[in-house]
Amino acid sequence: MCTTIAGVNEGELSTLLRDHASRYEVPGAALGVLDHGEVTTVCHGLADVRTERPVTPETRFSAGSLTKPMVATVIARLATAGRLSFDDPVSRYVPELRGGWAEVATVRDLLANRSGLPLREDLEFGFADRTDADDGALSRLVTELDTSVPRSAFWSYTNLGWCSLGRVIETVVGATWEDAMLRELADVGMRETTYTVDDGWVGRATGHAITPGGPVPVEPLVARAYAPAGTSVVTTVADLLRFAAVHLEDPSLATLRTVQAKVPIYGWMDAWCLGWARFEWGGNHVWGWDGLIDGERSFLRLMPERHTAVALVTNSDAGRAMYRSLFIDLMQWLFGIVVPPLTLSPPSGAVADLARYAGLYAWPDRRIEVSVTERGLVMDSGLNRTEAFPLDERTFLVNASDPDNPTMTFGAFDEAGRPGILYEMLWGLPRVEA
Repeated sequence: MCTTIAGVNEGELSTLLRDHASRYEVPGAALGVLDHGEVTTVCHGLADVRTERPVTPETRFSAGSLTKPMVATVIARLATAGRLSFDDPVSRYVPELRGGWAEVATVRDLLANRSGLPLREDLEFGFADRTDADDGALSRLVTELDTSVPRSAFWSYTNLGWCSLGRVIETVVGATWEDAMLRELADVGMRETTYTVDDGWVGRATGHAITPGGPVPVEPLVARAYAPAGTSVVTTVADLLRFAAVHLEDPSLATLRTVQAKVPIYGWMDAWCLGWARFEWGGNHVWGWDGLIDGERSFLRLMPERHTAVALVTNSDAGRAMYRSLFIDLMQWLFGIVVPPLTLSPPSGAVADLARYAGLYAWPDRRIEVSVTERGLVMDSGLNRTEAFPLDERTFLVNASDPDNPTMTFGAFDEAGRPGILYEMLWGLPRVEA
């Protein structure tokens, strides 16, 4: 068992964690609640099914994209110290990006995922091709961004945007991203958060894929160049709650919770702020973000008005399905907050005029051709051809069995109701042909 602190019934919390982890065959997980400064954490299961090493309070899980709000926090602290401004152009701090879009896009734009940097599949997800582990890995990755492309600012999640923010931190602090981050995070009490640059690090949970034969360990993702986007930070559930506590207590960090774009992506968020997403749960505003990395899923939710936060870390690719069911029970039990369930049953006659969605949505090296059928749409990437059925005007069901990405979303509608963006998970592909 992990630490018991009064305020939340540890036995009931442990039972809830065990029941939901068992339901989705998640080998190991840790769950924590912060309530007015008091912390309760519980652990369940195995950190690795091969060694049967148990999850303990000291077990570190991959933060994944929960690294992004950590990066935003360090940027905000540097701004408070007068070492940079959110409204400075990106090019002021990233010499590799002088010229083009980075002269116009600001640090705030990067945090808001609206910088307009050029999106390419081989750069956004090129982890396997960029495995250098030396101190120059991040700088070389950022150098690959094309500065000659005109800025086209629409909201899109982007790993490269956060890597660019990592490079901002390097140049402002005068240290590697890792050293600068750990120094800043230690200053806010995160004593158990560190980073890995190889796949042999002991003390972390092993990720698992769920197969018909049970959980199978997967190799950890190792890509130092993409570290600010979430490929190297490992942390504990208690440290995530320490991080949350800083955001609940430090008024200078409240600016990161300011909504920048209302981009509802079903099952993911209702709006994006500056490193945090906002969720509309039963009339309540909740902030947080998630980590998704090979074989692991992590979650952090903040409720500033209640002075509370909840963190969940799992070592399974089924962790998102577990999170959805667990948080419905947990948030109702502890806070009386109703988390809307994920509904993946297309209603009859959900959307009129499907023809307005048809067209080509593309990056230079990624394209999806959308065509119309009698019941819905067909999404054709050239490699995969998927039927999509309307759940509402924006959201189309593509794979109900996918716990991470069961739907695709359209956005940026014009006056005629034609969408200008197709979101594949959180990444926006602009419409380039009718």
